[in-house]
Amino acid sequence: MRPEVLAQIQVGQHWVGSLFGEQIYLDTLISSAVAFCIVLGMGMYLRSRITSGVPGRFQTMIELVWSTVDDYVNRMVGPFARWVVPLVVVLFFYILVSNWLELIPTGDRLTSPTADVNQTAALAIIVIVLVHVTSIRRKGFMGYLKINYLHPEGMPWFFYILLAPINIIAQVSYPISLTLRLFGNMFAAALMLQIIAILPIYLGFVFNGVWKLFEGLFVDVIQAFIFALLTVIYLSMATMSEEHEAVQPATSQP
Repeated sequence: MRPEVLAQIQVGQHWVGSLFGEQIYLDTLISSAVAFCIVLGMGMYLRSRITSGVPGRFQTMIELVWSTVDDYVNRMVGPFARWVVPLVVVLFFYILVSNWLELIPTGDRLTSPTADVNQTAALAIIVIVLVHVTSIRRKGFMGYLKINYLHPEGMPWFFYILLAPINIIAQVSYPISLTLRLFGNMFAAALMLQIIAILPIYLGFVFNGVWKLFEGLFVDVIQAFIFALLTVIYLSMATMSEEHEAVQPATSQP
C-alpha cells in the first residue's frame, strides 16, 4: 500500500486526556459509557414491559438468550453457578453493542471500545479473576491447585514437575487469548472501515454497505458469542468435578 494511502488511515489513534497525571483514552471511555447505558436501558425497558402472559418480541429474544445460556451453564458448570448466567448475558450484549458502535457514522467521534486492547484486557481480567476465585471457593485451595496446575490425574508424581510449568503457561494464556482475540478482530474491522473510507465514492458507497452488513450480522455477533462462550468454558474447566461429570449426561437428557 502506498505511503500517501497509509497516511490517511487513522486506526489506533485516540482522543487522549489526562487524569491524576495518567494518560487516558477519552474516546474509549465515552464509547464504553454509551454501550453501558444502552445495555442498562435495554434492561430497564425489559423490566417495565415484562409479562407472564404472551411476551413481546424483545422479551422473547431476551428469554431465548437467557434460557440458552442457563441450560449451557447448568450442563457445563453445574447448578451451583447460576450467578454466571446474568454475567454471561450482560457480557454478550455489552460486547455486541460495543462492537456495533463502530458501524454508526459519527465521524470517528464514537468508536468501538472493543477495538482498544485496554478495554478487552479489562474484560478478560474480570472474567479470569472470577474464574479463579470461583475455583478456589468451590474446590478449596489444594483442589484449585490440583485441577488447574496438577493435571491430568493418575500420573506418577515426577511427571507433574514437568507438566506444572506447561499448565502455568496455559493459565496465563487464557486472559491473553481472551484479550487479543476480541481486540484483533475488532481492530481489523475498524481498519476495514478506514480502508473503505479512502476509496472513491462510487466504490466506497457499495463496499461500505456490504462490509457493515457483514460485520454487524456475523463478525460482531460471533465475537461477542465467542467471548461469552469461553467464559463458561474456562469456568467449567476450573471447577470440574467427578460428581458433575457423572450428573452431566443425566441432566442433558430431555
